[in-house]
Amino acid sequence: MNKSANFSALGYGAFAVTLWLTSMTAADWFSPSVNALVLPPLTIVLGGCVLAIAGIFASLRGSTLDAMLFLSFAAYWWVHGLVQDKLAAGAAPASPGWLGWYYIVWAFLVFCIWIAACKNGVARMLFTLGLCLSLLAYALAGWTQIDALTVLGGYLGLVTAVVGIYIAAAEMINEAYGHVVLPLGDTTSDRAP
Repeated sequence: MNKSANFSALGYGAFAVTLWLTSMTAADWFSPSVNALVLPPLTIVLGGCVLAIAGIFASLRGSTLDAMLFLSFAAYWWVHGLVQDKLAAGAAPASPGWLGWYYIVWAFLVFCIWIAACKNGVARMLFTLGLCLSLLAYALAGWTQIDALTVLGGYLGLVTAVVGIYIAAAEMINEAYGHVVLPLGDTTSDRAP
């Protein structure tokens, strides 16, 4: 039997690792200058390239939700990595008001994806909800310049990353065992391929 691989595990894994490592700085675990060398290539390669590959293959398998999430955030991580690289090189940061709008537009996109995810299992719904709330916190931080909101966004990103790792593990383990070992919260998506 010729069967194509399920790239959702790769996509959620790459997304979660990138989200975790970038959220640690936003959560104020590390100074941005400490990670200036590592974060740009990480977000470009893992968050940008690997997520784009997973998105293309998710599209070929007919998973519109995962394809939309992975491909749009591949672009997000590319921009994030390039901006971090420019900031490390001494470029002036964007205005806080502009950053607020930047993050709110992304939050609105993820809100729309969240609506679709509500029909695609609890795990994907929680992942997109956490991502939306994290981006909303960043938007509010950009407009108000309240650092606590950035830290909140970082912690929401960390929690969301844990959910992403769970989805990646569930996709992989359920497929390997041929039945549901780790449920994703929906009877149609919990059936092992």
